[in-house]
Amino acid sequence: MLTLPLNSAESNLSLTGGKGHNLSILSRGGISVPGGFVVTTSAYHEFVNQNNKKLLTKIEATLTSHVDELDEASAIIQAEFRKQKFSTKLRNEIAERLSELDPQVNLAIRSSAPCEDMPDASFAGQHDTYLNIPRSQVEENIVECFASLFTPRAISYRKRNNLSEVDAGMAVVCQCMASNQTASGVLFTTNPLTGRRNESALEAIPGLGEALVSGITEPDRYVVSRKNGEMTIKDKRIGAKSKTILAADGGGVKEETSLAASCEVLTDEEVKSIIDLGQNVQDLYGKPQDIEWTKWLMESFQ
Repeated sequence: MLTLPLNSAESNLSLTGGKGHNLSILSRGGISVPGGFVVTTSAYHEFVNQNNKKLLTKIEATLTSHVDELDEASAIIQAEFRKQKFSTKLRNEIAERLSELDPQVNLAIRSSAPCEDMPDASFAGQHDTYLNIPRSQVEENIVECFASLFTPRAISYRKRNNLSEVDAGMAVVCQCMASNQTASGVLFTTNPLTGRRNESALEAIPGLGEALVSGITEPDRYVVSRKNGEMTIKDKRIGAKSKTILAADGGGVKEETSLAASCEVLTDEEVKSIIDLGQNVQDLYGKPQDIEWTKWLMESFQ
């Protein structure tokens, strides 16, 4: 299978990667998730093995000849990825999946490696994500996600952990952008600072969550206690939120000075709604979770 819908029951960690499989679990578990599809690891392996394994052979040769020159090795390998073309079958499958989505909505193209959240190795944050991508640029950004498997940091990490370069694979999530995102953030269903399971910790910023992930802005922070079915905001700290990242007209993103620097991004009721959503996700997995969320359009929480 070269592609799968985001809510496919055939999803698994080795086929759709960490992000893709978790989004599949959430979609099938009744959690509201923007639609999309996954380009599977089977598509990646087809891509690197086509034309008599030309690209795979180049990867192996470059890593062998540049053992101590990871920046140069990475640049050579990623350039080779950009020279390759998708098979007709993969291109047609991607086109069919795109035809099933709202044509007016741009996409987030997100790397989804099977080894992102392994118990003994984590590649979290080492691979690429591209936001607000027009349909005309989807294929090239999928290739960029494939190629991000060979950043200097990722190569070094695999080497240190004795992980195979040849067997490494990459899936790519192609997901509709939530329109008119007014706020985004991260929710921890268990307080990560105290370990208290009856407390949740929430971070919120205006605009896209990328500003929080990249560390360019200070979020509002909330600690919410949960007891006997009641929620109480026990701590609230309003962050500076000096920068925000927004979807740009025509595609991509833009960084702006935030107009909500001194204001709370969420009302108290919205905070409690997100905490409640987090409990539904935790119940689905059976253990504490950290969750990316966004507020968009008609007061929907994703």
